[in-house]
Amino acid sequence: MTSFIDFSEKTILVTGATSGIGHEICNQVSHYGGKVIGVGRDSEKLVSMANELPSFIGITYDLSDLEKIDELIEKIEIPLDGIVHSAGIVKLLPIKFLDINLLNKIRTINYDSIVVIISKLLKKKKISKNASIIFISSIAGEMGMKGNFIYSSTKAALNSTAQVLASELSGQYIRVNTIAPGQVETALTTEIAATVSEEAIAIDRQKYPLGYGKPQDVAHLSLFLLSDKSSWITGTTITIDGGRSNILN
Repeated sequence: MTSFIDFSEKTILVTGATSGIGHEICNQVSHYGGKVIGVGRDSEKLVSMANELPSFIGITYDLSDLEKIDELIEKIEIPLDGIVHSAGIVKLLPIKFLDINLLNKIRTINYDSIVVIISKLLKKKKISKNASIIFISSIAGEMGMKGNFIYSSTKAALNSTAQVLASELSGQYIRVNTIAPGQVETALTTEIAATVSEEAIAIDRQKYPLGYGKPQDVAHLSLFLLSDKSSWITGTTITIDGGRSNILN
């Protein structure tokens, strides 16, 4: 039986490849025959992934360092059929305790880095026609939560940028979309949970009719948007949050 999705002729770049959603996307793309270029800070994890996944290339790089980003671009030697920006960090901080260094770090990793990467890849003609670009955003980009203004603003920026790039790149049939997950059980959300009470977590869980998500949930939607099956979808933010945003529970 022919698979609904086939990536055997595709090369996909994934940032944040060594953990959470990014790691699962790498697994899934590889499972369906695709070549994966994974970018992450954990060199040991990248080596492990290269040993486990066929056609996986790991590039160790810290997205907070924009000055060396040309070195990253040069390591991408073949045109990309897809890009998934999954890298991201979050830190809860009330506005009255604004830390400029933290603001710059979160914004650079969550937003600035992928904008610069896409610009440079386009200039080098390293993004194929008909490619698909996905930004992993968050419902935080559209919903206010106390102390979350830095993270939320970077995700909102990804949403609007996807719309603009979808327009700019439509002549090359390059699609640009955003996925906005709710709370997904990853190491990142575990870190956040460590800063709040168990009672607060229990209350938050009750707001999700289908419970918290898993990395596979977001990865499966990413596969669809990366595939040719979504060839008429661009400039869209797709919410995937177990009903959190639209269902009263």
